[in-house]
Amino acid sequence: MTISNQRNIHPPLFFNNTHLSETDTHKHLGLIFHHSLSWYTHILQPHQKVMTKINRLRSFSNSLPRHSLLTIYKTNILPIVDHGSIIYHNCPDSDKHLLHKAQNSAAKIILGCLKTTSSSDVLPDLNHKTLNHRREISILRCFSKIIFRLVPCPFSTNLFRSFSEFVPYTLRHNLDVQIPLFLKSLAFNFFSVRPVAYGIPSHMKLNLLQVTQIS
Repeated sequence: MTISNQRNIHPPLFFNNTHLSETDTHKHLGLIFHHSLSWYTHILQPHQKVMTKINRLRSFSNSLPRHSLLTIYKTNILPIVDHGSIIYHNCPDSDKHLLHKAQNSAAKIILGCLKTTSSSDVLPDLNHKTLNHRREISILRCFSKIIFRLVPCPFSTNLFRSFSEFVPYTLRHNLDVQIPLFLKSLAFNFFSVRPVAYGIPSHMKLNLLQVTQIS
């Protein structure tokens, strides 16, 4: 697999006189990586699994109480959606919308609502967080473990810099962390440094900056 939007950019590859065919996707630890660094192919897989389980949940909706349906949802459906969510958090909203629709469908089944019920009302009635909120919590939990040295820091010491390191005068943003630079916007939109730049409170980003400088 070649990470690029261009095709046929290298000669054919051989191993033991066997031609290696190129693939567009690669599955690693349950995550499907596409050659264009798009998460749409990956999101389709959990979406299909979730919708299959939601249809089964619908068949039990008339025979099981609400708390049992909610337990089935939390134990059989949510783990599929949450797996790797901090990795594909940068995907476009149109891709996330597939999973959000599935979550709203499950919430309507649990509450016994009609399909025409407003999706903005079902999750508060169920006292449940949106998938976006769950992803943000997962990101904060992940980087808090890095900050408090519960796990090794996976980032390079040159990845995060405060503006005060290269700005010679005082700015109100001097304590903020510079967004890491990439040669390709494709990579910037893909890797997990984007939620670091946008989705984490400033005091946690500063602590993370200190950790990367020490480690």
